[in-house]
Amino acid sequence: MVGFKYLTCSLFVFAAWSPFRIDNSVAEPSVKPCDEIQVTYKVKNTSGSLPNGEIELKFKDDKQTYTSYLFCGDSKNNRLDITETKITELNAGDYNLYVRSKEGCTRHLTIRIK
Repeated sequence: MVGFKYLTCSLFVFAAWSPFRIDNSVAEPSVKPCDEIQVTYKVKNTSGSLPNGEIELKFKDDKQTYTSYLFCGDSKNNRLDITETKITELNAGDYNLYVRSKEGCTRHLTIRIK
């Protein structure tokens, strides 16, 4: 048992004075804040009660790639992972469009197609 006491004491001393000990300080992660996604849109309303409405997106930074997600009250009109700037064949209704940059920044737009 005497050897175990010396071993325990030696480990404690080593841990207390070791240059490799773990510090309790935690570094804050550096997260780049999101810049607002600069986007404008043009709507083409439906005609003759057909699903021929369109949303055309124009981004200020046209070199950046964006992914859009379109949601409507009717789930059959939802569209996910849209990478084009023109969304076609839409029914009349209110839509929520979420635009996401590759960095994870998001912009929400509410759009009505008549």
